[in-house]
Amino acid sequence: MSSGTRAATATLRAQARLAPPSGPAGLPAWRLREMAATGEATAAQIVGAHLERIAEVDPALRATVTVASDAALAEAAQRDRALAAGAVPGPLWGVPFSVKDVIAVAGLPVTLGSRRFAGHVARYDAVAVARLRAAGAVPIAKTNCPEFAFGVTTSSPLRGDTSSPWGGHSPGGSSGGEAALVSARAVAFGIGTDYGGSVRWPAQCCGILGLRPAVGSVDGTGQLPEHRGRMDGGPGDGGPGNGGHGGAGADSVQRRFQVVGPLARSARDLALVWSVIADRPLPSSEPEAALRVPMSWVAAEDSQAVSDEVASVLAGQVARLRDRGVAIVAIDGLLDGLHAAFNQLRATDSLQDLRAAVGDGVDQLGEEARRVLDRAPSCDVDSQAIQDRIAQLTARVEVQLRATPLIVFPVAPVAACAMDGTADVGGELLAGFALMAQCRAVTALGLSSLSIPAGVTGGDLPVSVQIVCARGREDLLFAAAGLIEATGSGTPTPPWLDPIPHQSSSEE
Repeated sequence: MSSGTRAATATLRAQARLAPPSGPAGLPAWRLREMAATGEATAAQIVGAHLERIAEVDPALRATVTVASDAALAEAAQRDRALAAGAVPGPLWGVPFSVKDVIAVAGLPVTLGSRRFAGHVARYDAVAVARLRAAGAVPIAKTNCPEFAFGVTTSSPLRGDTSSPWGGHSPGGSSGGEAALVSARAVAFGIGTDYGGSVRWPAQCCGILGLRPAVGSVDGTGQLPEHRGRMDGGPGDGGPGNGGHGGAGADSVQRRFQVVGPLARSARDLALVWSVIADRPLPSSEPEAALRVPMSWVAAEDSQAVSDEVASVLAGQVARLRDRGVAIVAIDGLLDGLHAAFNQLRATDSLQDLRAAVGDGVDQLGEEARRVLDRAPSCDVDSQAIQDRIAQLTARVEVQLRATPLIVFPVAPVAACAMDGTADVGGELLAGFALMAQCRAVTALGLSSLSIPAGVTGGDLPVSVQIVCARGREDLLFAAAGLIEATGSGTPTPPWLDPIPHQSSSEE
């Protein structure tokens, strides 16, 4: 954490604090479902309590772009009527959740954080949202993200800056609105997207859990824009792409690697939500299964050093795992080369779907979004040599995963960054996607990876570890998360600081 961020955080401790949640707000998703299913509380009461919580915290956080109060209460009332009529409650019955504003929710605005799509309303639910609704969950808000979800912080031309419940630093990006709202106990869980770390990095910044599912394991239909710039959120017009994302021609780098992933405050909740959106049996998050599984520990990779504070938290977590009897071996260099290769591959993407969606509205875009489009090649570049290199590096990692089905790795070089997207690491000022180097290296593998709190820095900011599992072994991933919760302090509680006041902007 930079000296400026540390000073700002110290100043904030003397300011007014956000109140901790009360009533159903802040309870885990599994408990809320239990309350709604047994009649201990109605779904309408549960949703109403979380809407009140959003009203309390969002003026400070500015995490939401749409709060669907009337629609959410009406949907919750439908759940209550169905239960009274004898319906069998689903696994997330009456549980309120939020959705990143690049994912379609039928009848709600989906702006991609851009003036170009201000007022645009989705016609369909994204597949993940539809599955959650079928399980009984209730969407209550759409959350802020940088324009087109390109950024390591969360600031959009439509909503401005989102802050973290942890004080004077960014909640990360691009799913920072989701992470802030989940961390503030205003929703039970959130749904974001992860391309180069956009779920895992914000999860660390806000002290919660975030999952990047394996490529192809969760149907990605409804991440916008879709193939040829479609913006309605409905089914594609061809092949499945990344688990259903995009239809015919769904072979761009972003479409192949960007996935829908959940954020939550416990391993049990994360496993529950993943099982619904992936349409898989519910895995256990009980820690005992992980005690019998050998793990690898990769302290660093070759593209970006981590801060001493992050290294210390990671080493402490590894020591606690060993104390519990886990066989964990340090391996140097296992992930070297992946970050550079992923960056090279990403630079070949022409972003044709985004260009098609924007059309002649380029003048409505923010400066950074225009810069991203300007930098992208005019047509997709032959990337076969880069793909072959990534395949070679991935094969090396998968050989290790056969011996040790779990890898423990840093999430990022620092705990969090300032609101301007910068952070100090050993006297070096980092900015931009260098803050996601470790996440981007793991993205190239295409495997499931999970960010989970493992400790706090001397400046009292949460630090997470990233766990990668062998293909198809998400059961071990959630068990390991449960073990880390059991060996650590669990999900840390934000200090309920009143974040740095936002400056008004003519862009808002």
